[in-house]
Amino acid sequence: MFKTNDYWEEEFIKLNEKNLDSIYFDSCTFVKCDFSKALFIDCKFTECTFINCDLSLCKLKSSTFNDVTFEKSKLIGVSWSNCQEPFDVKFDSCNLSQNSFHLLDLRKMYFINTLVKDTGFEECNLENAVFDKCNLEQTVFINNNLQKASFETSKNYLIDPKYNDIRKAQFSLPEALSFLSLLPIKIK
Repeated sequence: MFKTNDYWEEEFIKLNEKNLDSIYFDSCTFVKCDFSKALFIDCKFTECTFINCDLSLCKLKSSTFNDVTFEKSKLIGVSWSNCQEPFDVKFDSCNLSQNSFHLLDLRKMYFINTLVKDTGFEECNLENAVFDKCNLEQTVFINNNLQKASFETSKNYLIDPKYNDIRKAQFSLPEALSFLSLLPIKIK
């Protein structure tokens, strides 16, 4: 399908590609594309939008996502750890189950109305990140900077303050009571 290595302001609808190598996409829109189990090598996505796409189990090697939005997309089992900086992504109404974010700079990242289930955030900078109306069931946060991050409208999080910097992070009741479960106390 891709005949050149550079696309600008293109719209791709219902693509079913499994191998993308050294392609640059600028201001492109992907609608209902199937990239499940695809391999992205050295690709660059700048100011792109993915709408109703499936990127489940795709492999990302040395690719860049800068000012990219995923809307209503399925991204199950994706490891973002091999992406290149800058990494600036917004997830809106997506399924991010079983994802891995390791050693990434995720400052000011937006997760909106998204299922972030059984996902790992390890050694990330999530300062000022926003988790708005997200379900964080079974998601693990280890050694992250969560300063000023917002979890006010999200649920099912369990964040251990011993292993994460949560200074000035925002939480709300009743979900904030999850912190009590981490203390060596009994609540009756």
